[in-house]
Amino acid sequence: MKKILFVCTGNTCRSVLAHHYAALLAAAGKLPLQFTSAGLLAAKDIPQPAVVADLLKKEGVKDLKHIPVELTAEIAGEADLILAMTADHKARISQLYPAAAAKTFTLIEYAGFGADDIADPYGRDALFYFEIFKLIKSAVKASLEKLKKEVK
Repeated sequence: MKKILFVCTGNTCRSVLAHHYAALLAAAGKLPLQFTSAGLLAAKDIPQPAVVADLLKKEGVKDLKHIPVELTAEIAGEADLILAMTADHKARISQLYPAAAAKTFTLIEYAGFGADDIADPYGRDALFYFEIFKLIKSAVKASLEKLKKEVK
Protein backbone atom coordinates (compact mmCIF):
# COMPACT_ATOMS: atom_id res chain seq x y z
CA MET A 1 0.00 0.00 0.00
CA LYS A 2 1.45 3.33 -1.09
CA LYS A 3 1.36 6.06 1.58
CA ILE A 4 0.65 9.65 0.50
CA LEU A 5 1.13 12.57 2.88
CA PHE A 6 -0.38 16.03 2.30
CA VAL A 7 1.39 18.92 4.04
CA CYS A 8 0.40 22.54 4.65
CA THR A 9 1.13 25.05 7.38
CA GLY A 10 -1.24 24.26 10.24
CA ASN A 11 -2.98 21.06 9.11
CA THR A 12 -6.42 22.60 9.55
CA CYS A 13 -7.50 23.45 5.98
CA ARG A 14 -5.70 22.62 2.74
CA SER A 15 -3.96 19.39 3.71
CA VAL A 16 -7.10 18.20 5.50
CA LEU A 17 -9.26 18.89 2.44
CA ALA A 18 -6.78 17.09 0.16
CA HIS A 19 -6.27 14.16 2.57
CA HIS A 20 -9.93 13.34 3.11
CA TYR A 21 -11.02 14.03 -0.47
CA ALA A 22 -8.24 11.81 -1.86
CA ALA A 23 -9.14 9.04 0.60
CA LEU A 24 -12.77 9.22 -0.50
CA LEU A 25 -11.88 8.96 -4.20
CA ALA A 26 -9.32 6.21 -3.67
CA ALA A 27 -11.79 4.14 -1.65
CA ALA A 28 -14.42 4.53 -4.37
CA GLY A 29 -11.88 3.42 -6.98
CA LYS A 30 -10.51 0.63 -4.78
CA LEU A 31 -6.99 2.02 -5.11
CA PRO A 32 -4.34 0.63 -2.72
CA LEU A 33 -3.43 4.04 -1.38
CA GLN A 34 -3.30 5.35 2.17
CA PHE A 35 -3.59 9.06 2.95
CA THR A 36 -2.61 11.22 5.87
CA SER A 37 -1.81 14.87 6.47
CA ALA A 38 0.36 17.06 8.66
CA GLY A 39 1.38 20.66 9.12
CA LEU A 40 4.76 22.30 9.41
CA LEU A 41 3.48 24.47 12.28
CA ALA A 42 0.50 22.45 13.46
CA ALA A 43 -0.86 23.00 16.94
CA LYS A 44 -3.56 20.81 18.47
CA ASP A 45 -5.27 23.84 20.04
CA ILE A 46 -5.93 25.62 16.72
CA PRO A 47 -9.48 24.78 15.73
CA GLN A 48 -10.36 23.45 12.31
CA PRO A 49 -12.65 25.92 10.55
CA ALA A 50 -16.22 24.57 10.35
CA VAL A 51 -16.27 25.28 6.62
CA VAL A 52 -13.70 22.50 6.08
CA ALA A 53 -16.03 19.86 7.52
CA ASP A 54 -18.96 21.41 5.62
CA LEU A 55 -17.16 21.22 2.28
CA LEU A 56 -16.06 17.63 2.86
CA LYS A 57 -19.52 16.62 4.06
CA LYS A 58 -20.95 17.76 0.71
CA GLU A 59 -18.51 15.32 -0.94
CA GLY A 60 -19.55 12.43 1.29
CA VAL A 61 -17.06 12.62 4.15
CA LYS A 62 -19.12 12.19 7.30
CA ASP A 63 -18.34 13.36 10.82
CA LEU A 64 -14.89 14.81 10.21
CA LYS A 65 -13.11 15.16 13.53
CA HIS A 66 -9.58 16.15 12.62
CA ILE A 67 -6.88 17.07 15.13
CA PRO A 68 -3.88 18.89 13.62
CA VAL A 69 -0.68 16.85 13.42
CA GLU A 70 2.77 18.40 13.26
CA LEU A 71 5.12 17.00 10.62
CA THR A 72 7.96 14.96 12.11
CA ALA A 73 10.89 13.05 10.67
CA GLU A 74 9.04 9.81 11.40
CA ILE A 75 5.89 10.92 9.54
CA ALA A 76 7.91 12.19 6.58
CA GLY A 77 9.97 9.01 6.54
CA GLU A 78 6.92 6.73 6.47
CA ALA A 79 5.42 8.48 3.43
CA ASP A 80 6.09 7.20 -0.07
CA LEU A 81 5.01 10.52 -1.56
CA ILE A 82 4.72 13.96 0.07
CA LEU A 83 2.48 16.57 -1.56
CA ALA A 84 2.91 20.08 -0.19
CA MET A 85 0.54 22.98 -0.76
CA THR A 86 3.22 25.56 -1.63
CA ALA A 87 6.75 25.76 -2.98
CA ASP A 88 7.81 27.19 0.40
CA HIS A 89 6.36 24.12 2.16
CA LYS A 90 8.23 21.87 -0.26
CA ALA A 91 11.50 23.73 0.36
CA ARG A 92 11.02 23.63 4.14
CA ILE A 93 10.30 19.89 4.11
CA SER A 94 13.44 19.28 2.05
CA GLN A 95 15.46 21.46 4.42
CA LEU A 96 14.17 19.80 7.59
CA TYR A 97 14.15 16.25 6.22
CA PRO A 98 16.73 15.94 3.40
CA ALA A 99 15.95 12.24 2.95
CA ALA A 100 12.41 13.23 1.94
CA ALA A 101 13.45 15.74 -0.73
CA ALA A 102 13.25 13.34 -3.69
CA LYS A 103 9.71 12.27 -2.81
CA THR A 104 8.36 15.77 -2.09
CA PHE A 105 6.41 17.80 -4.65
CA THR A 106 3.80 20.49 -4.54
CA LEU A 107 0.32 19.14 -5.18
CA ILE A 108 -0.03 21.40 -8.23
CA GLU A 109 3.35 20.27 -9.58
CA TYR A 110 2.62 16.57 -9.08
CA ALA A 111 -0.79 16.95 -10.73
CA GLY A 112 0.95 18.42 -13.78
CA PHE A 113 -0.67 21.85 -13.44
CA GLY A 114 2.54 23.92 -13.29
CA ALA A 115 4.25 25.55 -10.35
CA ASP A 116 1.51 27.51 -8.61
CA ASP A 117 0.84 27.43 -4.89
CA ILE A 118 -2.48 26.66 -3.24
CA ALA A 119 -3.31 29.76 -1.22
CA ASP A 120 -4.06 29.49 2.48
CA PRO A 121 -7.77 30.04 3.11
CA TYR A 122 -7.47 30.12 6.93
CA GLY A 123 -9.48 33.03 8.30
CA ARG A 124 -11.04 33.87 4.93
CA ASP A 125 -14.71 33.69 3.94
CA ALA A 126 -16.54 30.54 2.84
CA LEU A 127 -16.35 31.50 -0.84
CA PHE A 128 -12.56 31.59 -0.68
CA TYR A 129 -12.53 28.12 0.92
CA PHE A 130 -14.88 26.89 -1.81
CA GLU A 131 -12.57 28.18 -4.56
CA ILE A 132 -9.48 26.70 -2.90
CA PHE A 133 -11.26 23.36 -2.52
CA LYS A 134 -12.17 23.38 -6.22
CA LEU A 135 -8.47 23.71 -7.04
CA ILE A 136 -7.51 21.01 -4.53
CA LYS A 137 -10.17 18.62 -5.91
CA SER A 138 -8.92 19.10 -9.44
CA ALA A 139 -5.27 18.56 -8.43
CA VAL A 140 -6.15 15.53 -6.30
CA LYS A 141 -8.09 13.93 -9.16
CA ALA A 142 -5.18 14.44 -11.55
CA SER A 143 -2.71 13.11 -8.97
CA LEU A 144 -4.82 10.00 -8.38
CA GLU A 145 -4.92 9.31 -12.12
CA LYS A 146 -1.13 9.43 -12.10
CA LEU A 147 -0.91 7.23 -9.01
CA LYS A 148 -3.41 4.76 -10.46
CA LYS A 149 -0.93 3.97 -13.23
CA GLU A 150 1.82 3.36 -10.66
CA VAL A 151 -0.13 1.01 -8.39
CA LYS A 152 -1.87 -1.17 -10.99
